[in-house]
Amino acid sequence: MPGDAVLRLDLLLPGVLELTAEHDLDHILEQTVQRAAEVAGARFAALGVYDAEGRIERFVHVGIDAETVARIGHYPQGRGLLGEVIVADGPIRLADLSADPHSVGFPAHHPEMRSFLGVPVRLGNRRFGNLYLTEKQGGGDFDAEDERLVVTLAAFAAAAIEAALLLDTERELAAAHERARAQSEMLGRVIGAQEAERARVARDLHDQIGQSLTSVLLGLRLVDGTLATDAPDLDDARAHTAEVRTLVAQALDEVRRLAFELRPTVLDDVGLVAALRRLARGHTERCGVPVELTLVGLDDDTRLPSEIETVVYRLVQEALT
Repeated sequence: MPGDAVLRLDLLLPGVLELTAEHDLDHILEQTVQRAAEVAGARFAALGVYDAEGRIERFVHVGIDAETVARIGHYPQGRGLLGEVIVADGPIRLADLSADPHSVGFPAHHPEMRSFLGVPVRLGNRRFGNLYLTEKQGGGDFDAEDERLVVTLAAFAAAAIEAALLLDTERELAAAHERARAQSEMLGRVIGAQEAERARVARDLHDQIGQSLTSVLLGLRLVDGTLATDAPDLDDARAHTAEVRTLVAQALDEVRRLAFELRPTVLDDVGLVAALRRLARGHTERCGVPVELTLVGLDDDTRLPSEIETVVYRLVQEALT
């Protein structure tokens, strides 16, 4: 009837406007099912979304309460009549779906359904899913007008779904770009920290080891000068030799300290806790500043991934510095 067609068209247009304004895929699917039930006057409606093999991987529905869904136990798998609808080229209308030869019946606790309208939802040449409507309100069958309205709704829904999927892809690309940017910044900071560490080691080598070795050279020259005279003073030579020996021992200690700070072997051998205790003790001995080490959640048997132990060690080391 013309009046009924206008009324249902009035139901369709707001639904189309809602779909085109929506960008969340879940909301689009839910609104599509709700509007399809309204414009076709269906008691039950659902949208089955397919996976790459054509099986139903998602089932959005209205008309069946949560308690009944729980008693049924699982959503349709796309077998029987629903499987035939999946591969159909266009809409399918049935007066009694239970009488169709492809029907395999309903599971236990499922409400009875007779009149049926199935409409594909396509994204370009790809079938995204199918709208399923059953049980025409007031009895009777779904007619050509029902089919036309639901096909129209499915076309707008497909456009909204495609836009939402595209937006999700853009968001994923933006997130991936942000992750790449953050990783690049982190890499830059790591390289900067490495360069700062190299610079510190270079300064220590120049200021401490270099100075010690220079003193060793001067001491050796004194020894050489003492022994080169016609009447060498052996006691003086021995004294200079002892000084040189002390300077060499100090330089060796400095080299060991630098090597330990770069990568303490105790970190590899016995773990983080022992390395931190040694670090605190060494700092106290060198600087004369008492260091109290308090550990929370760590004991002598605690071992962490090597990269985490190294980072924690470096943080404590830098804090002491």
